[in-house]
Order: sequence, then structure tokens, then C-alpha cells
Amino acid sequence: RRRSFSVGWRAPEGVVAGMVQEKRTVTFALLDEGTSASHRLGVNSLTSTCASVWGTARELFTAGRDGSVRCWRDFDEARGARHASRGHSDGAGDAAVGPRLQYTVDEHTDWVNDLALVMDGDLASAVVSASSDRTIKLWRPEEDGGAPTRHYTLRQHTDFVKALAYACDGRTLASAGCDRAIVVWDMHRLAPCTLIGSGTASEPGAHADSIYALSTTPSGGLLASGAVDGSLRLWDPRAKAPAVGSLLGHTDVVRGAVLSPDGERLLSCSSDQTVRLWSLSQRRVEVELRPHADSIFSILPCAGFRSVLSASRDGTVA
Repeated sequence: RRRSFSVGWRAPEGVVAGMVQEKRTVTFALLDEGTSASHRLGVNSLTSTCASVWGTARELFTAGRDGSVRCWRDFDEARGARHASRGHSDGAGDAAVGPRLQYTVDEHTDWVNDLALVMDGDLASAVVSASSDRTIKLWRPEEDGGAPTRHYTLRQHTDFVKALAYACDGRTLASAGCDRAIVVWDMHRLAPCTLIGSGTASEPGAHADSIYALSTTPSGGLLASGAVDGSLRLWDPRAKAPAVGSLLGHTDVVRGAVLSPDGERLLSCSSDQTVRLWSLSQRRVEVELRPHADSIFSILPCAGFRSVLSASRDGTVA
């Protein structure tokens, strides 16, 4: 249940000489936590583990506009537990079984926009979340897979943090957002090691608008970013002049970008209703798809970039 309240305030006359009298209204909502285990507002991002250092196998992490990150035990495990308790062996009743909420992390004070897993070999060792409260938080569940009791806060951005990209071989994390800057973090020191873009559009190669999409190769030697103005940029964070090049073609907000592991190709999606596969060596579009009649919000490459799944504002996946 959701209840909204409005509180009006007017400054008393004569409090400050010459002050313009103005009425301000503040609206807030009280949310009943006990009604559901699900997010109270929209879900912005999700990621899942196959195995983790804290001892659990498959888990799903979801990030919401309610400022929370929620951990769900994979439905296969929940299904198995339910069958064991009821003595089922033939899969009867599977349709009614869903992921089970393990715990909720409420450390952010605004939308959580993206999630990334820090990997230690094949194991997930930490979860990272990016928020409109301008912070990035890193946290590790307890050894038994329970709720984390502490977290680390990374601060550098001056506006909403919209996107994360983790380089598993380079052990670096990249973040970007509405301040038009890309920050590369050393995950050993949990400190910035490279700042790309100072937030001024006059800097060579810098985005002129907010960055909504970010991707990296496993080594961290190549970054790709996509912005509200439809532009895509390529970066080498190790170079003194990190700007590598631009990819122009999208005519609306770039919502998603995924680099191939070898850094040879890039998949992108946009509110212009297209999915594009780019050749980075030739700086051109190899394939353009129009699978939806509305904005495309996310993409997932499959089979070594030979196919792709896309999700749209119209509620469809193609």
C-alpha cells in the first residue's frame, strides 16, 4: 500500500524584509514494507552469479528505483527445496515456484541504476551498485550467504551515477553518469586511478551530454561509452590522451553498449529503435536491426556476438 501526503508552508509576513512570499509544497510517500518482497518501484538493473566466494551457487541481484538492492535465491534451488519438502519428483507445480528473497540492502538514498559483480576467477567476490545519490557502493555478503553487515562507499562523481563496467582481468571498475565523466577505480585500493573527462564538453573527445551506457574489455584496456546525445566514444584509460575515437549514427539516447571480449566489435542499442553491430577497426556499422517499435533499453549478445537479445520500452524481448 502507498499513502501520499502533502505539506504546505508559507513564510510569515515580514520575516525578512523584501522577501518574496512563496508557498512551497513537499510531497512524500509512506510505503508499507510488509505487503510484498518485491521492489516498491521499478527495477533498473539485474545481475546473477553462477558461483560465489560466500558459498552460494546461483543468486539473482536486482536494483530498484526504491533505492534498494535485493538478493534472490535462484528459482531452480527454490523449486528443488519445494519438491523435496513435498516429495515431488516429476516437476508438478513448477509454474508456481519463483525466486525467494534472501535479503535487502538499503544503503542508497536514491535510485540504484546499475549493478556489477567483482569476480575472483570464476567466483563472484563482491557486488557493486551505482546510484543517483552520486555514490558507488561495494559490499560482500556474509560467508553463509547472509545479508552484508558492512559496505564501502566510493565517491568521485558530482551527478547521478548511471553505468558500471568491471574488467575482470585488469581488476578495475569503470563508472560514468550525468556529470559526463568516466572514473576508473583500482579495486585493490578502492580509489580512483584514472579520470576521463572533467565534466566539461570542451575537453577533447569528451561527451557533451550525460553518459548512460558503459562497457569494457576484460583487460580494461578499452572502454566504450554511450550518451544521451546519441554518440558513442572509445577510450584507452592507460593513455595520456585516452580518447580513441567516436562512432556516430544513433539519432537518440544510447541506452546500452557491449564490447566483444577481443575489443573488435561493439553492440549498441538506442531510443532510436535500433540495435547496431559496429566494426571498431573500420569504425562502421556492420549490421543494423529494428526489432522493436519503441525505445530499446538493453541488449544481451549471445553465441559469440552471432545473435542478440533486446528489451524494449514496449515490454517485449526480441
